[in-house]
Amino acid sequence: IFNKTQMTKLQPQTPNMIPPSAQPIRTRTPPLAELGLKANPLPIQEKPPKPTKKTLSKEEMLTMTEALLVKYLSSKDLEEAVNAVKEMKAPKHFVPEMLRKLVVYSLERPDEEQEQTSVLIHGLCTDGLVTGENLIQAFLSVLDQCPNIEDQIPKVKSYLAQFCARAIIADLVSIADLASPLENGNHFPLFLLCLQQVAKRNDPDWLTDLFLQSKVNMSKMLPECDQNKERMLEVLDGRGLGFLFPLMKLEKELLNQLKKDPSPQSIYKWIRDNISLKLHTDPGFVNILITSFLQFIDCKIFADDEEEQLAAPTKEQMDQEKQMLQDFKPVAQKFLHDQVDLQVCALYALQVHCNSKAFPKGMLLRYFVNLYDMEIIEEESFLAWREDIVQEFPGKGKALFQVNQWLTWLETAEEEESDGEED
Repeated sequence: IFNKTQMTKLQPQTPNMIPPSAQPIRTRTPPLAELGLKANPLPIQEKPPKPTKKTLSKEEMLTMTEALLVKYLSSKDLEEAVNAVKEMKAPKHFVPEMLRKLVVYSLERPDEEQEQTSVLIHGLCTDGLVTGENLIQAFLSVLDQCPNIEDQIPKVKSYLAQFCARAIIADLVSIADLASPLENGNHFPLFLLCLQQVAKRNDPDWLTDLFLQSKVNMSKMLPECDQNKERMLEVLDGRGLGFLFPLMKLEKELLNQLKKDPSPQSIYKWIRDNISLKLHTDPGFVNILITSFLQFIDCKIFADDEEEQLAAPTKEQMDQEKQMLQDFKPVAQKFLHDQVDLQVCALYALQVHCNSKAFPKGMLLRYFVNLYDMEIIEEESFLAWREDIVQEFPGKGKALFQVNQWLTWLETAEEEESDGEED
């Protein structure tokens, strides 16, 4: 039996007494401090959930919209008002409703505050918070309310027209965008009121160019009873908008001038003095020029006798017709020379004229031959008219039937001439 002293001697020596090369490999565990850990860490606490933001109701948003507008009209601080709209974070589908609220609230306010509201709407558009489509949606929404609003605000359409005019001038909406929901005299005379307000705030020439670019058919913007040319011109003149259609008056005035003095010198001088230079190459002007002259010839030769017009003309009448066309030649060449597109317009004017008289026998062919022989209309233009498929002008089928054989001859003659030049 070993005693305690002997037991101690028999126990293995501590590792530090063994040479390093003989010590077993051990993985060193670094102290907690080196790991950046506390010896007694605090218990992990879970983050409290973020409170969900309450979605504003439509009524709350409308109340906020009115409040920010009232504040803006008082302070005139546009930046603050735009930021207030941003902070509302209104969903996209609410934006037209917000705009409707802005417009309706300010309709019965003084002109200055209406102007301020328009500035705010412009600012919202500039900042990307509102689109042109939003504006049109809001505009239509206000229109739907007009029957109810008119009881409290009799001039609601006039006030609404002012807002639209400002939006057009600021290029927020186009005339075509505005016209679309107002076609067929819908909410008449709102469209005309809008144009009046634009003309009042900007240059009439600027509005004329903008209106022409819009391609809006004005007859569609009037009630059905006002859609014929003469009545439409009366309505537009009555509202000071006749300047938008300078050519509409021309047809009647030019025919009267022809009756007074049909000499080429007199007619050309009258056109130069009365028709803007930029309209001289307008297809509408060419149409009216040719139409007026054709009507003048009919009036002189047939004296408005419809039965005589439908009957085959005498040789004397055909000679007179040809001579009058010869007299008109200098004026026609002045505006049609080397202009194939305008020469095609002239042929369409002739087509419509013949169609309006139920295509008197031989009339269209006589004019085609004379216009070609007198070098008023060139071969290329006749053939372009034949191939053109535009449906805007009535009577094309009947017209082609009457002159197709002559056009075939013309095409053949032109090809032979071209072959001869090559040889």
